[in-house]
Amino acid sequence: MKYFYSLILILALGIACKQKILSGKELEDKLKKTMADHLAKTLQPGTKYTIKEIIYYPDKIKKLYICTFQVEVQTATTDTTGTMTAYIPNDFSKVDRIE
Repeated sequence: MKYFYSLILILALGIACKQKILSGKELEDKLKKTMADHLAKTLQPGTKYTIKEIIYYPDKIKKLYICTFQVEVQTATTDTTGTMTAYIPNDFSKVDRIE
């Protein structure tokens, strides 16, 4: 009986610790937040940015999202809107910018 309760406990922990699969608006918000965090770390101090739009699709083989962001960037001397393309892995741990 002790082994049965141990098995139930391990099974419950395994189910509780399972990573939640994001989709729809939650996924889009998480990708935007990941890119915003990356831009906050890499852009020069005093640079303001706004992520206007995101287009993404999952690559199931490489286990990442291929994203295209439309970003408005403002510095003290310039104001521009452009696109940034990036790879974001399924665990949202880093951003690899392509363009």
